[in-house]
Amino acid sequence: MINKIKELLSKNLNISELDILDESPNHGGYNGSVTHVKIIVISDDFTELKLLDRHKLVYKAMDTLVSQIHAISIIAKTPYEWSKSNDFQQSPPCGKQN
Repeated sequence: MINKIKELLSKNLNISELDILDESPNHGGYNGSVTHVKIIVISDDFTELKLLDRHKLVYKAMDTLVSQIHAISIIAKTPYEWSKSNDFQQSPPCGKQN
């Protein structure tokens, strides 16, 4: 699943940097499948776009995979924004952990 997400994003966006974190093990009911991901994507495609429009681009690029993932967290910045601040908030665990 992670590789497929990377493939689709790389195919559909002009990406400078990309990292996809599988956060599934940090959440209740974890069964080994990818259900929670954090996508960190740096692209010039986000220039002059509002946050919601950036997220829409990422969802569109992921196509039908979006419906197969329970939770998606997106960090979408331009290369300039990323050079100024490459930090992001860690996702909290949800539900009972195994």
